[in-house]
Amino acid sequence: MIDPHKDQSASEAIANRLFGGAVETGWWREIPASMLEEVLAGINASRQRQRPVDRRDDLGNAMTKIRNALIQRHESQERREEPHSETKQNLGVIEADMTSTDPEGFFDAVFDHPSHRLAVYGSLKPGFSNAAQLACIEGDWRDGTVHGIVVQPGKYLEFTWDVSAPPVSVMVFSSPRLNEHFNRLDEFEGPDYQRTLVPVAINGLIHVCNIYEGKQRKKRHA
Repeated sequence: MIDPHKDQSASEAIANRLFGGAVETGWWREIPASMLEEVLAGINASRQRQRPVDRRDDLGNAMTKIRNALIQRHESQERREEPHSETKQNLGVIEADMTSTDPEGFFDAVFDHPSHRLAVYGSLKPGFSNAAQLACIEGDWRDGTVHGIVVQPGKYLEFTWDVSAPPVSVMVFSSPRLNEHFNRLDEFEGPDYQRTLVPVAINGLIHVCNIYEGKQRKKRHA
């Protein structure tokens, strides 16, 4: 599995360069939910690509969707004569970085570091059989929900992201050191799971988080 967040310092450097305190953060929460879902789906698809050119195409399309969503927001604010300097600044940043040499790090910066968050729904939760995999990392836990389907075809639960499904309860582990452990966690989860990005509601606010989806159900319903 490709790890787009293996270099934390690179991602943080992009965040500082693009958004470094001078540009609004969390603005992506105001784009249409359907657009956010399409962007995340594109990023997730890129993670499964074998050829670098295919990964870059998927991420490039996702960047274009973010840009178009910001343009729509900017035009709407202008029509309503609302302040839009921050939107215009964000749009300028996006357009200037459309050819980023590190598009994965770019999206990590845009979505406020999802590489620091993992939503879990099964054995990785505190008190469950594989809790030790995360207990060795200093961080905190919060309750959340994500729309999807959970089944148990074997020993372990299997989650599939589905925006039309009811919300599923998860626990979100957050740590700035988490991305250093994703290679190990990917190996632990094995070939039957893939790490994807999903929108998770935490205390009424959407956060983009990593989660391990089961591959088997996705294949059966592809």
